[in-house]
Amino acid sequence: MKSPALQPLSMAGLQLMTPASSPMGPFFGLPWQQEAIHDNIYTPRKYQVELLEAALDHNTIVCLNTGSGKTFIAVLLTKELSYQIRGDFNRNGKRTVFLVNSANQVAQQVSAVRTHSDLKVGEYSNLEVSASWTKEKWNQEFTKHQVLVMTCYVALNVLKNGYLSLSDINLLVFDECHLAILDHPYREIMKLCENCPSCPRILGLTASILNGKCDPEELEEKIQKLEKILKSNAETATDLVVLDRYTSQPCEIVVDCGPFTDRSGLYERLLMELEEALNFINDCNISVHSKERDSTLISKQILSDCRAVLVVLGPWCADKVAGMMVRELQKHIKHEQEELHRKFLLFTDTFLRKIHALCEEHFSPASLDLKFVTPKVIKLLEILRKYKPYERQQFESVEWYNNRNQDNYVSWSDSEDDEEDEEIEEKEKPETNFPSPFTNILCGIIFVERRYTAVVLNR
Repeated sequence: MKSPALQPLSMAGLQLMTPASSPMGPFFGLPWQQEAIHDNIYTPRKYQVELLEAALDHNTIVCLNTGSGKTFIAVLLTKELSYQIRGDFNRNGKRTVFLVNSANQVAQQVSAVRTHSDLKVGEYSNLEVSASWTKEKWNQEFTKHQVLVMTCYVALNVLKNGYLSLSDINLLVFDECHLAILDHPYREIMKLCENCPSCPRILGLTASILNGKCDPEELEEKIQKLEKILKSNAETATDLVVLDRYTSQPCEIVVDCGPFTDRSGLYERLLMELEEALNFINDCNISVHSKERDSTLISKQILSDCRAVLVVLGPWCADKVAGMMVRELQKHIKHEQEELHRKFLLFTDTFLRKIHALCEEHFSPASLDLKFVTPKVIKLLEILRKYKPYERQQFESVEWYNNRNQDNYVSWSDSEDDEEDEEIEEKEKPETNFPSPFTNILCGIIFVERRYTAVVLNR
């Protein structure tokens, strides 16, 4: 008969040995093998022990990168102080309260406490439901659970109604505590602490001690302001080199793509035309009352977007985005009742058609001409191509784009203004058989500043 410690686990035909049965101990092999390790086997790292000791000594704001185990420090502190919460609530037993900003974060914190401790945990995320509870109902919850994980809104309601006193709490944990710098429930909860003679131990957790941008000279002042609000000291790991081993360290590369040189003169001509059109609209002296719509607003937005696409992506993309804008403008013109508004929309429509006419003199709108896109776009295509399977490189080459079925590209014909026609065409398009997403080694995001840039870049 085999010993339980040496019993193999059979998982869908795959034989995994338990950690106890492995001659290499609990930390062995590949990640799929490590799934056999029980998830509460967790040794605190040196910086976590250091910050735990600080939190045991005084109120602390733990400042660590995302993924560095801040929640685990909170659980360790809860366990260290658990002798205060294991007693009967009705006989002066205390409770630990974990506060989170949103309902979807409650389950995450509950899972962490249950995984790494034997404490009884209650979760409260729905303010509408909990707001209808009586004091007796809440008292049952406090008697039944030793750790209470709740959203800040639920907690504020509980404290303001006197269902739970701050003197009944031994530890108050603020997740994303930097939010307290704003007009936030965290701040209101801390105001209640000011009038409490026996305020609980406070632990703040944050990966971003500053809530927003900050000039370097304001840094110390803002940190001190958060410390004052939470009545805590901001702390981080003293050995940042050790911390870096455990946190995600992105490889940051800045690529200098160089200036765009267009020997045809098209880029300079389009830029000049767009700036003149914008200057003309800005110079129009139209009085706008507070309750009236600005007649020039849509025109200004469209022309500035077109100019931004030209500067960032080049003339080919500017021509494509002008086509999209004309179709959008047609809808506005169709439904516009005010004569002055309509005139500005028609002016913008005519101007965008002029942009297209200028582009047609240099390249065919149906073809992708890399001479008329900026070096930034070309460099991006080169980077993405490195991650692309060979089959997709062949399928989506410039030659494929230029030789594709004519139905696949957006023309300037007025018939395409009709949304219903576009929907029918979309349904009739055959599905493209790309390789499985699991074979593609790239998973990435490209950030842009304007939505038109995203649309035309995708094109």
